[in-house]
Amino acid sequence: MSSPSGPLAPADTVTVYGGSGTSAVESDSVRRAAARLHGAAADLRTAVTCCAVATGDVLRPGAGTRVTGAEPVALAAQTLALDAAVREAARSIMVRAELCELLAWRLLRAAGLYEEAESTAERLLGALVTAGAFGAGAALGTLGGPGVAGLAALGGAGLAGLRGGDVLTGGASTTVVGWAGVAAARAGAPYTDEAFAGAGAGVALSQPALAQGRPGVAGGAGVLAHLSREAPLIGKTAGGVDVVRLGAGDFASGTFPGWATTRAASVQEALARVDDLYPGTGGAPDATIAVQRAAGADGAVSWTVLVPGTQSALPADHPWDGRTDLELMAGQPDGATAAIEQALADSGVGADEPVTFVGHSLGGLAAAALVSRPGFTDRYRVGGLVTAGAPTGLLTPPPGVPVLHLETPEELVSNTDGRSGAENPRTPDRVTVVRSLRDSTGPADRAASGSVPAAHAVATHVRTLDLALGTGDPRVAGVTERIVPGAGAGAGAGAGAGAGAGAGAAGTTVTTSYYRVERTVR
Repeated sequence: MSSPSGPLAPADTVTVYGGSGTSAVESDSVRRAAARLHGAAADLRTAVTCCAVATGDVLRPGAGTRVTGAEPVALAAQTLALDAAVREAARSIMVRAELCELLAWRLLRAAGLYEEAESTAERLLGALVTAGAFGAGAALGTLGGPGVAGLAALGGAGLAGLRGGDVLTGGASTTVVGWAGVAAARAGAPYTDEAFAGAGAGVALSQPALAQGRPGVAGGAGVLAHLSREAPLIGKTAGGVDVVRLGAGDFASGTFPGWATTRAASVQEALARVDDLYPGTGGAPDATIAVQRAAGADGAVSWTVLVPGTQSALPADHPWDGRTDLELMAGQPDGATAAIEQALADSGVGADEPVTFVGHSLGGLAAAALVSRPGFTDRYRVGGLVTAGAPTGLLTPPPGVPVLHLETPEELVSNTDGRSGAENPRTPDRVTVVRSLRDSTGPADRAASGSVPAAHAVATHVRTLDLALGTGDPRVAGVTERIVPGAGAGAGAGAGAGAGAGAGAAGTTVTTSYYRVERTVR
């Protein structure tokens, strides 16, 4: 059975990986159900054929039938009415047959028969992309300082937080989009993970000392991180970081975001709030993170930490830059995770008070790296982790922590770890939702599919989660329910953020602290 040809409805571009309830036995059950639907469609088509035969019998009654008087006129009218009824029944049956075929295909798709089985041609092309990128990375790496410095700049720009329409990096976003082109971006999106995997491995192999023996993307990122630390681009050598608590006057509007005293009612709402922490959309200072505290009438306290993405491709006076992206990918000490820990301590987060992390781009990578760090969950009770457009495939959050990743191939950023969303580790606690924008009929998706900033934008990932919840997939509903109680009921529904009482619950007090992160001079 072949899949429907042409563009798909937006909800049909969603693919879910990981989570509970994805065993092989259940996949076999899904396949059997699809086969039964396919059989039902065949039976319905047979019924349509029977209707056609019945129509012929009605219009051509058997020989020897005779009518007299007024009966011919009445009989003719009844015959036409009966013929119309039979034709309408046949049409209705055919509609149901086609619906059964579509449902059968969707079941097979959900089982992974089409989404996870690449054709031989696709595998070959992916291998060629990996090999070509490896050669390019190795060649540039062997040039020494100049070659690797160029790679460092390219790597920093590639990992930068490219967002909807904003030119955050002195034109880097515009350059990437102009270089690729809309058509090239759509055609090449499925192979970006292979490209990054090959390039990273090539750089690591060419500079083994700087890669510290680590192969692949992690080693290549380590090489580029070293060069970016040595580049005198910000006029000083950065050591640690400081977090400075902000006042309302530090925001461009002169006020805090409107949600400062309210809890998010869903994962989508919490993620959407991250956009307000970017200078271009929310008027926040560079490198601003938010820590929200919710205290119920019963004294229970929970926390939500919102972390935005990269705001400079080049090394900056804050750690929300391309250098930190590379350090995080390489598993090296970085300023972003250090800043988040300082903010947690300054806010007074208790060891037994659940804290949920929601991050976009670098913010998601930093949050995932922090949660995955040995000993962190011994000091803090992690209630959940949500990442959007973040390369997290090389990280392993601890068991028991509900994790939701949102990715799109067209954004490029999620694949900079050399892994596609389908290759993210799959556990009962970890769910990855991937959506192919180029396959969607939705106008916003089609526009975003040819634009790296639009594909990577927070709003695009929020829309992906809305659609994923709308499919009724129990894995998505289950993980969002665990992260935000009540959110699994459907898109936009929910009762609260973190692991406490619902939004608007009587007696709940919500306060939010905002922090600007700065590098310190060593």
